[in-house]
Amino acid sequence: MFADKEILTMSETLFVAVAGIAVVLLELAVLAVLIVFLSKILRAVEGRLSSSDDEEVTVIESAPAAPVAATPAPAAAPVAYQAGRVQLIDVDEPTAAVVMALVSNQSGIPLERLAFKSIKGITELVDVDERTAATIMAIVSKESGIPLDRLSFKSIRKVEE
Repeated sequence: MFADKEILTMSETLFVAVAGIAVVLLELAVLAVLIVFLSKILRAVEGRLSSSDDEEVTVIESAPAAPVAATPAPAAAPVAYQAGRVQLIDVDEPTAAVVMALVSNQSGIPLERLAFKSIKGITELVDVDERTAATIMAIVSKESGIPLDRLSFKSIRKVEE
């Protein structure tokens, strides 16, 4: 457009400068969208890879259950505590053992095949028992494909229709 001119006028110079800035900003916007798109793809692939391993289930957050006398904790649960592999956050050991036993029972996976990294208590359960809350969290994790270590449950409450 201006290749045949040796000297540009002030308005032509401003046009070239604005066009250059617009091109740079457009390229930056395309790069930002590309980064977000690739990030989502990689997260989806990572989620599929972690969910495809049916041998190991990771439970990160669960409800702080009041000690339930009717559900005995399996013998394998205290071994995980002694090995120091389970991080307990706002949950005592007997409650964590009950949660581990419930997850094993509800999922049908033997406790020795489950790997618990941490168990975090939830401070607010409204009209929901602990067993139901743990089941809800496991279902949300499985159906969404998001590992429990990336989910955070602040409260679980029953909604009446």
